[in-house]
Amino acid sequence: MDEPKSKVIADNEDKLMEKTFGGVSVPPLDKKEKLGIKEELVDDGEYKVNIIKDYDQNIDPTYLSSKDPNYEYRWLLDKRENMSLKTGNLLFQKGGWQVCAKEFLIKHLKLREVELAADGHLRRGELILAFMPKKLYLEKEEFKIKKANAPMDAIQRLIKKGDPDNPELAGLGGSEKQKGLQTDKDLGMG
Repeated sequence: MDEPKSKVIADNEDKLMEKTFGGVSVPPLDKKEKLGIKEELVDDGEYKVNIIKDYDQNIDPTYLSSKDPNYEYRWLLDKRENMSLKTGNLLFQKGGWQVCAKEFLIKHLKLREVELAADGHLRRGELILAFMPKKLYLEKEEFKIKKANAPMDAIQRLIKKGDPDNPELAGLGGSEKQKGLQTDKDLGMG
C-alpha cells in the first residue's frame, strides 16, 4: 500500500531524475530517496509534527507550494526600518505590502495553524511573508519599468526628433549643421 505523498514531496517531484555514473544508468530509487528527503510523523502525545529531513537540501525553505493567483507574495526582512518602508502606503516607494495574517495564510495558502509561528505569521528566520493584490503589484512593476526606461526614452526621442528648444539638436537629418559621421574627404582633410 502506497503511503500518501506529502505536499513537499509532490511539489519537488520535477527535480527527480535518474542518476547516471559513467554512462551507466542506476536503477531508480524511491522518489523520496532520490530527492534526499525523508518524511515522518512524530507524535508522542505532547509533540506532534510532520518532520521533513532534507538530507541533500533540495527544498527551498521560502518556497510556497499553493499560492492564490490573485495575490503576489514577498518575504520581507523583519527589521523595523525595512518593515516601515515595505508595509507603508506609498506604493511606488517600496510600499504596499501587507503582512499575511493567520486567517489569510490558512485560507489562501492552505497552511495549517501548526505551520505558523506563535504570532500567527509565516516566518523563515528573519523573514516574514507579506502579500499584495496582483493588480496593485502589476501597476507597481509597470511604474518601475517606466521609471527605469525614462532616461533612455528621452535619449531616443532626442535622436529621432531633436530638441525643439535647441536648434543645434534637431535630430537625425534635421539640420545642416548635423552631418553625422564623415570621411576625411568630406571634412576636406584628404
